[in-house]
Amino acid sequence: MTAWHIEMRGKHKRTRQSFQNFVTLPALRPAQLAVLQRWLKSHAQERAWQSLLDAAGMDALDRVDDLRDGLLAAGALAVKEEFKSGQWRVSRIVWRDLPAVQQAAGVTTAAQHAAQRDDLAAQWRALADEHPWLAAAAQAAAQGNATVQAQRLPLLLALLEWQQAQRTGLRQDFALAARGHTKGITASEWEWLDAHLSLENLGIGRFEPLLWLAGSLGLQKKSTETQSVQVLALQHMGFVGVPCRQWAAPWSVCQAPKRYWLVENRASFERQAAQLPAGVCLVWLPGRPSDAWLQAMRWLLSQAPAPAAISCDPDPAGIQIALTAGQLWVDAGLSWTPEKMSPDVWKDGITRALNDYDRRVLAQLQEAAHLPTALADLRDFMRDSGVKAEQEGWV
Repeated sequence: MTAWHIEMRGKHKRTRQSFQNFVTLPALRPAQLAVLQRWLKSHAQERAWQSLLDAAGMDALDRVDDLRDGLLAAGALAVKEEFKSGQWRVSRIVWRDLPAVQQAAGVTTAAQHAAQRDDLAAQWRALADEHPWLAAAAQAAAQGNATVQAQRLPLLLALLEWQQAQRTGLRQDFALAARGHTKGITASEWEWLDAHLSLENLGIGRFEPLLWLAGSLGLQKKSTETQSVQVLALQHMGFVGVPCRQWAAPWSVCQAPKRYWLVENRASFERQAAQLPAGVCLVWLPGRPSDAWLQAMRWLLSQAPAPAAISCDPDPAGIQIALTAGQLWVDAGLSWTPEKMSPDVWKDGITRALNDYDRRVLAQLQEAAHLPTALADLRDFMRDSGVKAEQEGWV
């Protein structure tokens, strides 16, 4: 071992360095290895000795000198010392080959971290490109740190598998499928999913899926045992939510509407429920409707056919949602029209800029066949102006 003096910032210092080629770590006890791994989480080539003492913690101070000297003898580090109070004291350490030490100690290197970040970024981009409905959630998650990204990517992949399998259930069911435990998804993860996806429409409900309606519609159910008839008249109840599974026999329609009006925004739905004209059945259209909702609505149309007006947010996703709901009327041989989605209604109000996901959806809509004229005009206006809006401001 050789020692020499160097001048640094006007202070007299010396550096002790082992010239043994670093091959492997010295034999370390588990407690020493744990301290070393805490030290190596930083990718700094040089560290103040005091910062390493702080990282080791009070419980480990009796073993850090032996750990340092063992690493020095193995050639893993060099030691800088400063002469204070009549003696040489260790002031800093320098890793001779930090990535090699990290690998030997089982700690991720800076290059490995960078490769993991690049790999995660590529996976997020691929997920958003291949499945645009996941793009907003993917873009938000990709802004988090590597740990958050690594935890949330499998969650979206589990959601994709759930959607492709057309599964339905409660949140606990999805958490069990995704994480193996009904409480396996954290509150912050649910908030992230709720902010960027309509979980209800993906068949993941807080509670049983409902079809919310108001206005001119009456249902009845005849009891085979008592021959009595139960009647549910919506116009007397403000608005109601009926479990989707109930929209089937033995219920039947006893008062049919002249027209349906589907409204996407929930606040708008509740506001319009209080001022409906006669003959209109108002239906809440919950974003991207779930299979259960579509099945319930399909049954209702079979029992009480009538044309529809559909009001969604004037944004690219809103066009897709309107088309999905409108297809029910097309399949039933009935007419439907977009309502209150024209740019003339909202362009002078509060608008928001289109994001990358919106532009991808618009590009897909350019290829859409049989797009109603009103929605084609809306698509083109958003493409040219670069803005969108939310219907709550005027519906």
